Amino acid sequence: MGETNPMSAEKYGKCNKSHEELSGGKDGCLEFVESSLLPIYCKACGCHQNYHRKVIEYKRVVIYGCCKRVHNFQMKDSWDGCQKFYPKGGEFAKAALECEACGCHKSFHRTVVSVRVT
Repeated sequence: MGETNPMSAEKYGKCNKSHEELSGGKDGCLEFVESSLLPIYCKACGCHQNYHRKVIEYKRVVIYGCCKRVHNFQMKDSWDGCQKFYPKGGEFAKAALECEACGCHKSFHRTVVSVRVT
């Protein structure tokens, strides 16, 4: 009943097919427009969806983990134990580069980057 077309979530952009009637040039179609009769063909240029560039959107998330600043230089392995970077005054404040928990700059915290396909 509530089935959705899995192809409808995918987005297709510019057409890459070389057309003979245009002496090998591109047709200028910038976006795949799904046809109501045959959903795998573009309504604008008539090409199959495989000729259109697939658009994949990525979301990059950066998380700052535990603090690696050495606070006591006599004991080289003495860290403060701060496990996560908490921006001082909120995420978009002027002092957001400083950790509220340990007072260090965010560059002392381990950077964890994850990329997700949206």
